[in-house]
Amino acid sequence: MPYRFGSFLLTQEKGLFDAGEQVALEPRPFDLLCYLLENRDRIVTKDELIDHIWDGRIVSEAALSTQVRAVRRALSDDRVQQKYVRTHPKRGFQFVAPVDLIDDTECDVVTQDRPPAGKQHSIFVMACVLATISIAAIGVWWIGENGSADLGTTPKLSIAVMPFDNLSGDPNQDYFADAFTEDLITDLSRIRDAFVIARRTSFTYKGKATDVRTVAAELGVRYVLEGSVRRSGDQVRINAQLIDGQTNSHVWSDRFDRKLTDVFSVQDDVTGQIASVLKAELREADLQRQGPPESLEAWDYALQGNVLLFNPKSLKDFQDAAVLLKKALGLDPDIAPAWSGLAFVHFVASLRPIPGISVPNSKNLSLEAAQKAVSLDPKNAEGHWMIGVGYARNGQVEQAWPSCETAMALNPNNDCAYVCAGLTKMAMGHPSEAVPYFQRSLRLNPRFRPFTKYKYMGLAYLHSGQDAQAIDVLNRAIAGSPKDPLANFGLTAALALTDRVEDARAALAKSLTLAYSDKTTISTLRGSHSWMGPGFERVLKGLRLAGLPEG
Repeated sequence: MPYRFGSFLLTQEKGLFDAGEQVALEPRPFDLLCYLLENRDRIVTKDELIDHIWDGRIVSEAALSTQVRAVRRALSDDRVQQKYVRTHPKRGFQFVAPVDLIDDTECDVVTQDRPPAGKQHSIFVMACVLATISIAAIGVWWIGENGSADLGTTPKLSIAVMPFDNLSGDPNQDYFADAFTEDLITDLSRIRDAFVIARRTSFTYKGKATDVRTVAAELGVRYVLEGSVRRSGDQVRINAQLIDGQTNSHVWSDRFDRKLTDVFSVQDDVTGQIASVLKAELREADLQRQGPPESLEAWDYALQGNVLLFNPKSLKDFQDAAVLLKKALGLDPDIAPAWSGLAFVHFVASLRPIPGISVPNSKNLSLEAAQKAVSLDPKNAEGHWMIGVGYARNGQVEQAWPSCETAMALNPNNDCAYVCAGLTKMAMGHPSEAVPYFQRSLRLNPRFRPFTKYKYMGLAYLHSGQDAQAIDVLNRAIAGSPKDPLANFGLTAALALTDRVEDARAALAKSLTLAYSDKTTISTLRGSHSWMGPGFERVLKGLRLAGLPEG
């Protein structure tokens, strides 16, 4: 029978109406709403909903969260009010508003002259398709008319997202604008055939007056996205504009006013419209991001913690990030980005001493946290690459490579996924195959801590016997980070292996002053770095020639 609740009327034959006006709702969220109404006397579990809506197929909970958000948007509901659909953490969902069953006569009066739900959906889809084609056609025309100049090596579908400005008047809200920028970069990175500059490079422009043409030229991209975020109470206003970096002309701009709980849909809107203008296709957009968590306070802590990890300046940033991420998980243990952020903290803590964090099993804690992130959100590329390096760090190299491949497939513009691939290739004993992955990572993210990528690339050259190239690249790494002990030990070995023994001895003396331990020997380095693959024995051979004792 038809259902009436609030100002809404729902009939399975004709669809959802609000005060007599048809409400457009896609088939899956419509099916979900009907099922919740039919079972409104109880809590419906997530597994039951997934089984009903997807006919037993295996999908992530993020997919279900997307459908629930669609229902709430259609009902003008939100996660705070929950007037119609209530979330029961760890249990499921329930339709909670008072419901009246009405007869077909009253239903016919309300829905008179309205097309059936299926036909209405077809009209809605056709309108969307035509709109998308129109926008894409305009984009193709615009690019064709204005893109005749020689682009050199700049990919046509290439973009840099500048850090969105915080217009809230409160510097403590910077993290919110930064987190929004990060999510946009992640979403745009999934556009097929697009080249997207990584977040850490984009954030080197934060707070600086920049010229769009200069940014585009420096980063080798065609488009630049700029914007601002103003957060006031539970309201958010977001402005975004896409600019052609060669002509300095606007391609697209829009403004979004939403409730804080609906900020995820703004990201979808911005990404989708840019994708249309660039004549690109999004990969399974409804499955790519885990839905907002049960606790907005927990989500806030997770944002703050991960923003600190965008570009950590000191060990204190890792310590502070760990505190914030653990607070988030204490309030809501199902936040995937908090687990992947914690995995990164523990991974770094396994490589260098971080007071209060580093423990003997840091590498295991990192792998476990990454696995938890992926179990909560299988489309989380950050979690997958952390699993990859986690397995490599633990000597389980055969298990590492599939996770690196998954991370690169989920987000082909994630520079860390390529670092994961390079380190894993080294650990597998294929250092020459690792070099292109480090090179790709540098291309994607040229301004954020390039010395780390040069360090690993230099070690890959050294592992594969290309000592001259190793010296050149490791010198670049040390120029960016003079006190990095591993880069200095690597350079020492390369100098010794090319018969520059005196230079190697001087480099060894410097390296020992930078080492994390005052008892560094061949034996201790083998114990801490043999996970990097059999090629590390060449590093030890060079260090032995330079005079490092066996231990």
